[in-house]
Amino acid sequence: MIVIEVDFNHLDEAGRLLLADLVVHERTPFAELAASGERLLFVDSGEFVEGDLLEDPERGWVGLADWSTQDRLRSYPSDHPVLTTAAR
Repeated sequence: MIVIEVDFNHLDEAGRLLLADLVVHERTPFAELAASGERLLFVDSGEFVEGDLLEDPERGWVGLADWSTQDRLRSYPSDHPVLTTAAR
């Protein structure tokens, strides 16, 4: 699984995550990630959603989020979260 840091408030009018214009992704190999066939998880702080990558001719790389999967990860034991924010 590939995890990509995003901003859930940085969307286009179609609800797609805008990625190419975020400074954090200046060196992200989007084409390689899209071609890998691996599952993608978009993460914004403690929130997450599964999705896919798409290269838009006008917007650059965008994330197609499956919003129905938002925060649906179950972990065991349930009192220990799987995803935690990393110290920077």
